[in-house]
Amino acid sequence: DRNKARGVLGIPKDAQVVVYHGRIEMYRKGLDVLMDAWEQICRDRPQLDLRLLLVGTGSDAAKLRSRIATMPLENILWVDEYVRDRTAIRRYLSAADVYTLPSRHEGFPVAPIEAMTCGLPVVAADAPGVPDILEGGEASGGLVVSRDDANALAAAISRILDRPVWCRELGKRARYRAENCFSLEAIGKQLYNFLLSENYE
Repeated sequence: DRNKARGVLGIPKDAQVVVYHGRIEMYRKGLDVLMDAWEQICRDRPQLDLRLLLVGTGSDAAKLRSRIATMPLENILWVDEYVRDRTAIRRYLSAADVYTLPSRHEGFPVAPIEAMTCGLPVVAADAPGVPDILEGGEASGGLVVSRDDANALAAAISRILDRPVWCRELGKRARYRAENCFSLEAIGKQLYNFLLSENYE
């Protein structure tokens, strides 16, 4: 429950929350792009209670801390630690409205799928693997933007935040996509069918 999760985390019920969880690597994960985009989002909506929730740590934690310190914002909540407890991760994700993955480089990222299972729409850069997860774009519950483009990232996140009903609809589509394509049952069925197909050698 979103309100229950926010209560535990001390986030107001009427705030609009964007979340990222994963390793803190400024360039690879595009966190410099996210910081630029977040400043733009907040600058364009000074009347709204906006929160950016970051969960994770990594080799560039000091760089991110320094960057946040220079920003004219006080609405960034950063859990600077590796969070491995599934209940805790689910709580952080469930407290948000939108998930974002601004990465420049990925293999096949699991983090956005975790967010999708919590019913979050996803705004992600077109790093390898992401277009496969969000095949169909909006139909799969997300928006894919160009890598290294803070303006495009800000515009896509803003587009979802500004349309709460559509945001919830995208979240439902994301959950459906995750359950039907990436759950253990779905993957098991795909592997079973592949291994028994006539094309397998």
